[in-house]
Amino acid sequence: MLKSLDENMCTGCQICVDICPEDVLRYDKDKGKAVIVYPKDCIGCGACAWFCPLKCIEATIDRERPQVQAY
Repeated sequence: MLKSLDENMCTGCQICVDICPEDVLRYDKDKGKAVIVYPKDCIGCGACAWFCPLKCIEATIDRERPQVQAY
């Protein structure tokens, strides 16, 4: 599950926003950074943390929850 996003480290590259299959993260234009908008929708895939180039996202993979397959 998505634990945290360090907004101080985030550069606003939007990779996590683009990679999230459930749109848990959104890009905040005012801050110029990614923000967690729908934490309860997180499926625990860990893609956001894996692809973040600065590793400013902390997530745990929920192995008991069924993973959503790409179309």
